[in-house]
Amino acid sequence: MRVPVALVASFFLSIQAQQEWTYSGPGLVESDWPKDYPDCGGQKQSPINLQARLVRFNRSLKPLTLKGYEDDNLEFSMTNNGHTVQIALPPTMQITDSEGTVFRAIQMHLHWGGGFFELSGSEHTIDGIRRVIEAHFVHFNSKYGSYDEARNQSDGLAVVAVLMEIDEYAENTNYSPIISELLNIQYPGEITTLTNINIQDLFPGDTRHYFVYKGSLTTPPCTENVKWFVFQDSVKLSKAQVLKLENTIKNKNNETLHNIYRQTQPLNQRVVEANFPQFTDKCNSQHHPLHCCFCLRWISHGNGISKMRGSLLQLGCTFTNSLS
Repeated sequence: MRVPVALVASFFLSIQAQQEWTYSGPGLVESDWPKDYPDCGGQKQSPINLQARLVRFNRSLKPLTLKGYEDDNLEFSMTNNGHTVQIALPPTMQITDSEGTVFRAIQMHLHWGGGFFELSGSEHTIDGIRRVIEAHFVHFNSKYGSYDEARNQSDGLAVVAVLMEIDEYAENTNYSPIISELLNIQYPGEITTLTNINIQDLFPGDTRHYFVYKGSLTTPPCTENVKWFVFQDSVKLSKAQVLKLENTIKNKNNETLHNIYRQTQPLNQRVVEANFPQFTDKCNSQHHPLHCCFCLRWISHGNGISKMRGSLLQLGCTFTNSLS
């Protein structure tokens, strides 16, 4: 169902109708964002490159508690807001972090590539590797009455990021309701309604393990009040699904939206933590750090070390002489 509208009341974190920011032009290009939005030149900007050697394991970090995301038989408004595809979420969907803070959902949106045959468009990278798509599930601190009240508070926002990769031919049916409706929101201001979709199914299979750090909105006004949770696990989409997303949505200049992601920003003095002990400069692996390896300093006690080491070797992990 396509619903053309003159104005869309957008909850997209950073969009204000009177401002014309863009990633690469025409308009206020990314490199010039700080001229109109000073926070975009701040010291705690997002996204970042998650570097294995700099991630600190924090065993006290509990898994996020997800509430309301599993609800069925709901309808969701999806719109093309001129910058991305955005889906409105009800505040009954909530996350609770390790410190007990409750954040209420407001919307989710996507970032993708596609320009110059580029099939990589995530905002966060891991050891410099960019994934194909990144979904952001945006929340506001429940101690504030609304998103509008929370968005300017120092502890106001939290975003859950989901990285996506290509499984060449296997369609992800959880995302099919979104992909199938893209033509109905091809142009800015158009709205459609999603049915037969479960939002929790859009998350990866493992939602227990994540990276966490303090950062900002990734689009203007780039306010530095976002607690970021980046799931370790990823979602798989077929290549056909990715190509349809990358080549359907247009901006107000009738140009196909490509490469709608911000470049990674300096970490500066910030610390990135993870609640899984997979990052250390004393481990080497032929696989990506997301899949291994556990450093022996975390498992060097107890009688099961030989068995654990054997399991890790089967995964392709190798160990330096200092750990032998």
